[in-house]
Amino acid sequence: MDGLEKKLHHELLRDPNVKLLDSSKWSLPIQTFDVEFETVKRNQMDILMKMLLIAFKTSGFGSAEEVSSMLVVEPLFIEDMINRMSRAGMIVKSDGVYSLTASGHQQLDTGIYVQPPEQEEATVYYSPTHETFLTGETAEGEGESYRYAKDVRKTVTFSDGEWRQALEPLGVANAEGSVQKVIEKITAVNELEKASVTCYEYRLHQPADDRLYARVWNTMTGEWDETLEAQIIEREIAEWRKNYLKK
Repeated sequence: MDGLEKKLHHELLRDPNVKLLDSSKWSLPIQTFDVEFETVKRNQMDILMKMLLIAFKTSGFGSAEEVSSMLVVEPLFIEDMINRMSRAGMIVKSDGVYSLTASGHQQLDTGIYVQPPEQEEATVYYSPTHETFLTGETAEGEGESYRYAKDVRKTVTFSDGEWRQALEPLGVANAEGSVQKVIEKITAVNELEKASVTCYEYRLHQPADDRLYARVWNTMTGEWDETLEAQIIEREIAEWRKNYLKK
């Protein structure tokens, strides 16, 4: 019995009114996906950017030097800001003068600067048996596969919203604070090698109220798994009563 099993046994049997009927160890299948996505950061537009956008909107400036003279700001700062806005698709230079794009007009109106998208990726884990994504550490599962494990789910059946939901607990986006980071779009999803995690199952009886129940420790999530416990009890409680509580 390893250290975790000893700890779980001790926790379950702290109550002298609980009797351990049986225990087992098995593996829960987990699907692993690599999700590629684009994020953008949004923050309040600084005063220099706003002044430049207004200048390009109302006048035909064609160089950083021209704007520098008008705003009395070092050309180096103007040049850097022009480059940033060009990369972000806020301005374009046509016929020798700068003008605002549709995105530039929108950002000027809202006062929110939307930075160019950045490509990121993250690994997420889906449990077909739970029909949801799980967070935690994965490792090679021990024992036979869970007897009520459901079939794997095809990648194409997941919606964009489900991938976003899977990424949410990972903290890749942030909707609070002065700089907000949001997932702009999911660009690609690739399924990696299938994995599994070890689960410890305990069958218990509480004689005081003649209650039979199961506890299942999920080593991936690091907590008792009520979903798996409910599945087992629903299917097996009648058999347990017959086998374990013989008169």
